[in-house]
Parts: sequence; C-alpha cells; structure tokens
Amino acid sequence: MMLVDPSLINFELEIENAEGVKEFRDVALMNVEKIDSFLFRPVDVRVDGLSSVILSGRVMLESHNNSYTVNMPCIHFLNVSCPRVTMIIPGYDAPMMVKPGRYFLSVEFSWSEATGHGRIYLSLAPRAYDASIIYLGSLSPDDTTGWITAEGSTRSYALQVDRTRTAAGGSGYGEFTVYAWVFESAGEEYKKFRFELTSLRTGETEAVMDVTVERHGPYYPALLLVKARPGEYLLRITRPVDLSIKLQVED
Repeated sequence: MMLVDPSLINFELEIENAEGVKEFRDVALMNVEKIDSFLFRPVDVRVDGLSSVILSGRVMLESHNNSYTVNMPCIHFLNVSCPRVTMIIPGYDAPMMVKPGRYFLSVEFSWSEATGHGRIYLSLAPRAYDASIIYLGSLSPDDTTGWITAEGSTRSYALQVDRTRTAAGGSGYGEFTVYAWVFESAGEEYKKFRFELTSLRTGETEAVMDVTVERHGPYYPALLLVKARPGEYLLRITRPVDLSIKLQVED
C-alpha cells in the first residue's frame, strides 16, 4: 500500500517575470509499504492575470535509501506553443515503479514566455492512474499450484496468474501476480518481453511494460504485479510470444 499525505497537493505561483523557477520543499510525505508504482497528474490548473505562459515542473522523491525524479514538461501553456519530447516519461505519462520506503516529496516549477503579472493555481494528485504493471524481476514463484494458465500456453512457453478475479482493497486497486516464461530452443534468445494491459470497457491500453529478462537455466522467466481499479481488463504478453488472459477487479 502507498499512502500520500496530503493526497492532493495545492500550489500557488506568483508570476512577475517572463521566466523563473519556484521550489516547494517537503510538501508531502509518501509511505510505500511494499513495491508499488506512482503517477503524478496536474489537476485544476488556473491562470489569473497572464496573457501567455509555459509552465513545466519536476517532482523529487527522497528517502534514506532511494530517490526518484519525475520531469513534467508542458504542464500548462497559454497562447504559446510548448513542444516536448515524444518519449513516454515514467511517473508523468505512465506509472513509475517505486521501492518501499518513507519519501519526502518536493516540487520545482519553472515558467517561461510569461507576459503580464499574475498567478497560477494548480494541484498535483499522486497515483492518479487506472492500472499499472510492475516488474518484480526475472524470477519464478515458489509455487504455482492453483494458478490460472492462459489459453494457448504450451510446454515451451506460458502466461499464468494467481487469480483472474479479485476485489479492490483499501487502496482502491486490485492486485494480480503474473508469471510468464519461455523455454530456450535451438539457440534462440528471448531477452525482451512486452506486456500490455487493456481496459475491456474502453478499449484503451492502460499500461505497457517492456522488460529485459535474464536467462535461468533453459528458461527466461518474468514475475510481475498488476494493479488496477475496478473493471475488466485483458492482460497480454505480445513478445516473444502472444498470449492473453482476462482479469476482473470488483468494487
């Protein structure tokens, strides 16, 4: 479970120059009890007194043992274009994995091409995602007795889950443990795995995970955790094999 206090972080920026930087230190505390993922979403952005501006930001998480930085380009832009990189930014465009720990959260905002004098009001909501895939490592479960195996699996490759239906916990998310493996044959190497999670209600892809898998004996194993809000989903491994299985999270 991951708890953030406060769960919604409010900011007010006074803009008097065409460009500038403002940092907010230790504005929230994030307690991560076990490996999880997070996503930061700006919400309720409002601009007063400015005729143009580009606003970007950066989130910093720091604990005794780990630190993470999430860049947030083009949070808001008014009457001016804001080109940004097309690559997916973990923690901003897609969930980012975070290790257990007690993290202090700081935020830095930067603005440019501002005209006029005014203020920007906005909030940040950690964990505003519907579903995520967390890679636990190139590992195998201790016991897969009772696990459900995807149709089409063979003795050479398989996709398995510990359950296909679960209830959303106190965090609002249901959890599934996923195990995929491929047997090496005839000198082939299967180092790259790709997983996709699609909402069956909207048809949208909620999460994508590309991982590099280590070989263990003649097998390439991957162990993952899927977290999702209530709904029905299709979990697929699309590389190096194509298998799928339906998952459901109930309220």
